[in-house]
Amino acid sequence: MIDAVFAEIRVDAIRRNLAAIRKRVGPKRAICVAVKANAYGHGLQQVLPVLAHDGIEQVAVANLPEALQARQLGWQRPILCLGPLSAIRDERVVREVVREAIQGRVSFTIPSTDELLLIGAEALQLNRRARVEIKVDTGMGRMGLLPQPAEEVVAEAIAHPGIILDGVYTHFASADESDLTFARQQLSEFVRWTERLRRNGLKLGTIHAANSAATFRLPGSHLDKVRCGLAVYGYCDSLSENRSTELAPTMRVVSRLTAVRKLPPGHAVGYGRTFTTQHESLIGIVPIGYADGYSRQLSNNAVMTLEPIRNQGCRTVPVVGRISMDQTTVDLSEAGDVRVGDPVTIIDDDPQAPHSVEALARQLETIPYEITALVGERVRRVAIPELAQSTVQRKPVAPNPIYGTPLPIRSTKNATS
Repeated sequence: MIDAVFAEIRVDAIRRNLAAIRKRVGPKRAICVAVKANAYGHGLQQVLPVLAHDGIEQVAVANLPEALQARQLGWQRPILCLGPLSAIRDERVVREVVREAIQGRVSFTIPSTDELLLIGAEALQLNRRARVEIKVDTGMGRMGLLPQPAEEVVAEAIAHPGIILDGVYTHFASADESDLTFARQQLSEFVRWTERLRRNGLKLGTIHAANSAATFRLPGSHLDKVRCGLAVYGYCDSLSENRSTELAPTMRVVSRLTAVRKLPPGHAVGYGRTFTTQHESLIGIVPIGYADGYSRQLSNNAVMTLEPIRNQGCRTVPVVGRISMDQTTVDLSEAGDVRVGDPVTIIDDDPQAPHSVEALARQLETIPYEITALVGERVRRVAIPELAQSTVQRKPVAPNPIYGTPLPIRSTKNATS
């Protein structure tokens, strides 16, 4: 079925969230927005125009294909690639990838001296300079260099004729937890490290550490720039019932009933016969399943809403039976007048709804990132309203002291993810 399910991406909500971040960090600090994993599942084609419209200085991606996709969509501002190239073993392929990234003006995160020298050599072959950043591991224990080897790579990057050092950064392991002690320790170590290197005459470029949680909870981490992901899309940590009123969720997943059937008492519904009707029941089909990111763990344990129609208000209906690859069954018995084609909200953009992103994350004992990132390719992303049709007039954006004046992005009207 073509376009059976839509993810409505609220442009006004994204802009509200960006404004809340700007208010927190002030006009002199840059904002880098994480758009990896298809903008956390919200659709790169839908999100990039909003970021360009509001003068966002930089985006961050997980790998080179994501960076090049952003360039193909018209993003002209800086791009930070968070992942290294070291997983590629074929040296010829590595060199091709490096050249492509240099020509695409992508800033590499450097994991080693060897990779730095390879990138620098390719840049000189192209008669260009490659842009790089150095990630410092202050306690995350995942990627990045420990402080001492990081200092050595920084010095080599600054000295290399084919390299421009754009910046250095670290990443917090627990800035979203109630106890900020470890986050503060990480920040203190990172700041001491950068101050020592600057005293030694090393020009580090932009210094940044703050993710979404730290941007809102740890003001001392704002430094030269903040890197926000989750907050841009309007969500907070799934373990907390107290969300910031400054942020507005940006995604609503909607569909329509594709079937409405009467079943007699004692009739099983779905694989494994995990639900049996207790009385004559009206069962509806919603064309979404686990292949679309609607978790099978929600079987018999979630709700959707029928939207107001035919003088009826919004009605909550339970998910019954096991969720299939492509379909979910809901019990419509108490929903009044329902018909094939009636609109259904699967994931609500009301943060208080029992089927909001954060509510589903709590229910599945996971995080909001996973709920949105797993929304599948069959779910078409649609910007609501499209930016070009928005009644909001763009305000002049002052040049940022780090990145200068914002550049335009091509229209992505009617684009799909």
